[in-house]
Amino acid sequence: MGADTGVRPVKVTVLGGGVAGLAAAFELSDPRHGGRFQVTLHQLGWRLGGKCASGRDLDTALRTKEHGPHIFFGFYDNAFAVLREAYTALAADPARVFPTIEEALVAHNSLATMEQQDDRSWLPWVIDLPTLPGRPGDGLPQPQAQALDALMGIIERNATELAAQQAPGPNALHSALIVSTLATVKLQADTLIKASPEGREAGTAPFAHGLKQLQGAIQAARPGLAGQSVSWRRLKILADLAIATAIGMALDNLIWPTRQSVAAANEFEYRAWLLRHGALSETANSAIVRAMYDTVFAYPGGDVNVPGNVEAGSAVLTQKGLISYRGAPSYKMRTGTGDVTAAPLYQVLVQRGVTVNFFHRVDELIPAADGTIESIRIGVQATANAGGYQPLINVKGVPAWPDRPLYNQLVQGDALREGHIDLESFWTPWVDPVPPIILSRSAGDFDAVVLAIPVGALGNLTTKLTQPSWLAMLAGSSTVRTQSVQVWLNRDTGWSTGAAPVVTGYDRASIDTWLDASEVIPFEDWPAPAPVHMAILCGPLVQLGAAPPPSDHAFPGAEAAVVANAGQQFLNAAAPLWPALTSANGFDWSALTAPATSSGPLRFQAQYWGAAINPGDRYVLTLVGSSKTRLQPGASGYANLYLAGDWTDYGLNLGCFEGAVMSGLMAANAITGDPRPILRNPFDES
Repeated sequence: MGADTGVRPVKVTVLGGGVAGLAAAFELSDPRHGGRFQVTLHQLGWRLGGKCASGRDLDTALRTKEHGPHIFFGFYDNAFAVLREAYTALAADPARVFPTIEEALVAHNSLATMEQQDDRSWLPWVIDLPTLPGRPGDGLPQPQAQALDALMGIIERNATELAAQQAPGPNALHSALIVSTLATVKLQADTLIKASPEGREAGTAPFAHGLKQLQGAIQAARPGLAGQSVSWRRLKILADLAIATAIGMALDNLIWPTRQSVAAANEFEYRAWLLRHGALSETANSAIVRAMYDTVFAYPGGDVNVPGNVEAGSAVLTQKGLISYRGAPSYKMRTGTGDVTAAPLYQVLVQRGVTVNFFHRVDELIPAADGTIESIRIGVQATANAGGYQPLINVKGVPAWPDRPLYNQLVQGDALREGHIDLESFWTPWVDPVPPIILSRSAGDFDAVVLAIPVGALGNLTTKLTQPSWLAMLAGSSTVRTQSVQVWLNRDTGWSTGAAPVVTGYDRASIDTWLDASEVIPFEDWPAPAPVHMAILCGPLVQLGAAPPPSDHAFPGAEAAVVANAGQQFLNAAAPLWPALTSANGFDWSALTAPATSSGPLRFQAQYWGAAINPGDRYVLTLVGSSKTRLQPGASGYANLYLAGDWTDYGLNLGCFEGAVMSGLMAANAITGDPRPILRNPFDES
């Protein structure tokens, strides 16, 4: 149904320009579809990227302001594949600073968390990981077997080292037992990996039995020297965690999972699942496990002092991806997340003829009696001058998003600037300058709708959608507010392990994660001397009571003050992380990059912080049993409505960039009938 056939293309309206909406539009506009789909995307405010949007500070050095820290993991195959295609489509431009997605990223090979000792002090726990063959995004044959093989590698490394460090004397026999049992389990795993689908069931039981024997031997192990206590205990935790995970994968049919087996595992909270499969309590409550909860903000209500909550099945599926990475285990951005991801996707969409409407706020979806979406009401926040709105600016050769609208391109630009209006805020006092747009299916404005707005905002937009499955999805979803702080430092932190880190699990306060994002500084525009370090700090943000109505225009400012206070508390307690910048008197405020006229804590005011409190900015949680109410991207319950976002049932079901891409591609696949392969599909039996 291309234009050359004389048949009208299918009109698809994409609501929301976050990662999922961009992925859906990218696939729908793929040239291989021959122009069958006419795509229009509507986006609130002036930029794309959703929770991964970033903006360049037009007041200070064009520095990068993020929604929070973002990294790619080495199993983000779909994200890498889509971005690689986008960068390739733009490669003809010789001025591009980053011709490939690989050049826009920095490989990172360590995992770091903070561990509290018995004396209440904190020590880094850093695990260095190798660069592996291959590159993410090229497709992975037999991903399930690959994950099992990687897990066995973790078990072998840690169990072997543990046996070598056991106490001498009578325990020598026990050490030999670990080694011999490990050899048996390796053979069983190899047999299972090579088994046909029909032979897997027969091989699973002996594999699980061998693992249980190894688990008992590992848990009975004792250290050889008192000085080995910290390193030895960590070896034991890692071995115990890997073995309990392998046992659970075998017994709960998560090696080659089905939707049914994952659903059954999702009825257990992840820590309870580990204990159920024999993990030591010390393992289930270890810093390395806690780090996983911190990474996905798994604290309902945002309170880090209560136990976390995440579905076991979803957690294990994601861990299988994490351990079977290719290339580096993780990748950091060389510049703003929105610059690396949303900007090139936007440029390719425009190149392909996709219409992107900025300043279009989706207010309501209205169904028809026949079970379709009949109309969409869209509020117009601002109107462009003649020539349309061009959203990107150039920063040292990088197409980038500004941190506010480009007022000179807008009819209402002066009023927006003078009023310091935040068009992304749910609590903005701004009144739309023109009447809303009503899109109508029966009038031919659209045929299909991709709803790519985060689930936290959907309750306000879909009050007329009353299908039972839709209402169950809304009732079963849960989100959490988050907070982030960015500081630019004029000297090094003194972090002890060398590599520029990604550190989580520093759980002495609500801000528990630090990303060293210093790689972005060369692509900012600082006068000499430029900062030497940029840190992004984040954590969940406690919510006390219901959010106020949109008429409470002072609410965002009050919450921002809470975040600023949390950021200063973190800095004053940063000695275990940043010993070069802290003393018994607290943080050395002179280390912050700030105007020379400011001193002491006032230098913090020159940094950047934000509270992710807007309904669409909240992080999607994966609470126990919540996946069963999620809807799949192609199964909204409304005939022409497709869903895109990491809040859908896309398989892994944890909030992440890769999940948003997978869901967006799945939504597009449901429309096109010419499906693009979803890489690492968790239910792929290959």
